[in-house]
Amino acid sequence: NRELPKGERGCCSCDGEPVSSPKREFTEAQAALPAKLARIVGKQHVYDGLEQNSKNVQFLKGARLGEGHALAIVQPGTLEETVKCLQEIVDSGCVVQPQGSNTGLTGGSVPRDEVDRPAVVISMKRMDTFFPIDDGERVVCLAGTGIGKLATSIPEWFPGRESHSILGSTFLNPSTAAGVAFGSGGVYVRKGPARTDRALYCKVSRNKFGENVITVVNTLGIEGLEDSDFQEGSGENAVSRLDTYANDIKQGFKRVMAKSSKSKHGLASASDTGYQKTVCECKKEVSRFNADTTGEDCNRSEGKVLILATVHDTFPSPSKKRVFWVSFPDMETTLAFRREVCLNSPKDLPISCEYMDRDAVDIIDRSGRILTYMIRYVGMGDMMGFLWDLKTSVEGLPFSFAPIISDKLMHMFNNFLPPAIPSKFITLGREYAGGEFGDGTLDRFMDKFNAFVKKYNDEQLKKGGRVIAYAETGSDSEVTALNAFRFAAAPAFKTYCIGEDIQGVSVDYALCKNGGMPPPFSKDAVKPLKRMRYSHFGCNVVHEDIAYALGVDTHEEKMSFKKSVETEGGKLPAEHGHGTEYHAPKDTQARWMRMDPLNVMNPGVGGLPTGAKYTK
Repeated sequence: NRELPKGERGCCSCDGEPVSSPKREFTEAQAALPAKLARIVGKQHVYDGLEQNSKNVQFLKGARLGEGHALAIVQPGTLEETVKCLQEIVDSGCVVQPQGSNTGLTGGSVPRDEVDRPAVVISMKRMDTFFPIDDGERVVCLAGTGIGKLATSIPEWFPGRESHSILGSTFLNPSTAAGVAFGSGGVYVRKGPARTDRALYCKVSRNKFGENVITVVNTLGIEGLEDSDFQEGSGENAVSRLDTYANDIKQGFKRVMAKSSKSKHGLASASDTGYQKTVCECKKEVSRFNADTTGEDCNRSEGKVLILATVHDTFPSPSKKRVFWVSFPDMETTLAFRREVCLNSPKDLPISCEYMDRDAVDIIDRSGRILTYMIRYVGMGDMMGFLWDLKTSVEGLPFSFAPIISDKLMHMFNNFLPPAIPSKFITLGREYAGGEFGDGTLDRFMDKFNAFVKKYNDEQLKKGGRVIAYAETGSDSEVTALNAFRFAAAPAFKTYCIGEDIQGVSVDYALCKNGGMPPPFSKDAVKPLKRMRYSHFGCNVVHEDIAYALGVDTHEEKMSFKKSVETEGGKLPAEHGHGTEYHAPKDTQARWMRMDPLNVMNPGVGGLPTGAKYTK
């Protein structure tokens, strides 16, 4: 056996056994639950999850970590159906596994067999309606809304506006609610991580009579949807009215565009409004990380509440754009460029500032060409999500080699395709230690860019040293190619490990704003075969994929490296969520326990106990 990125195990000789379902004795209420859920949502939207197969594996197995079984998988189609399902699940004595598109990388979105109660997955994928408010300055997203689909729709509706977030996994159309729940970051420096204090979400508690109570928390801040807009006993509430509005939109009916209210919720933040300023502060602290406990409970809740809908700011599109791939002779110069040019002023921030090292360029080019071309030509949204689900279904087939066959074939046929990005970028990426590209929209930014490069290169030419080199994109297709190349990084590493018959681990961390040098390996560490680093460079949020030969104790190496990150002042994780990969700090765990005192929502996340009311 070998370890694949993020801990997923794969068998080199292809003779592995599928994970079997734990033997459980179900209570009468639990045995009757699937039928009850089917009556709420329709039997075609309830699946058995007691044995993994190609039809349910997309719900039961994580994208790169974690797998388990569930008594049932339910896909509600309305908010009211969701609340009713939630009530039935907790009343039956089961636990709830909230799930968006299941594209997470740390195991936080799939059931875990070590939990002492059977799990039910509530998949929110059917609730994918979204609509603008406030003349397009904000957008309301039901929990299953895909980030990729949102990103393409906002500019179509409102030319000159953009959506709130673009992630490395955007081509898989991850859900907006999951982005809020897991604190996803993204490639846009100006917009900051996905967060909002305006949401509709459910909490589970128990009253003095021992009854399970579902409380719907409404901080949407929309006129006509405030709790005060409904008379007690009228039978109507924010859930039902939002359902009606969303259904009308989905059916193509025209509705008067809603507006934010003047209440405290309507005036609350629907994005990280202070991020542009804080990211530029050169301090010994990180820009963002998953254990941040500020904001409304929906933020970084990691499944301890069930998010139904969220409100997000949209942003003005840049009036002009230039995209560069900049290669530096060493990391010190790269970091100086980050401080003096990219983060010199909150007013002159680049749109995007991404980093890839030489190993990242090599691995994506060697194992990610097929995926890069698919992202370029299929695009981001439903079709790409369908193809990814198809790949996952193949990996769930009842054959010993099924989990690795797709990546084996992608690696095998990779070099039959030409390089996925122009050779001028590949050459720069391989000739120098680092590759970085960003979108600059202000003349002041370009003045700083040119002045920095000229000063440094003039000095190096006098000394005979290596200079900064860069290439600018010449067309929209080249911009698309570079973005797709960057987005293919994480999947390409897994494909590389499987194709080369090696093993690998992945670590997600944030470094201090005044730092950025790669954390050193310990003196006793095993030398890796590849050290692939790519990051949201403006934020100093790093994704590191490390490849080892077979036989290396990768768990020991990973734990040692995590300790090194923390010694350097870094924080783990930065944006992928704790899931089952990371233990959350005590204050973060305490926050989650207050949200979910019964431990029925995503038990075991972030190192919390898995038992009822947090017993071991």
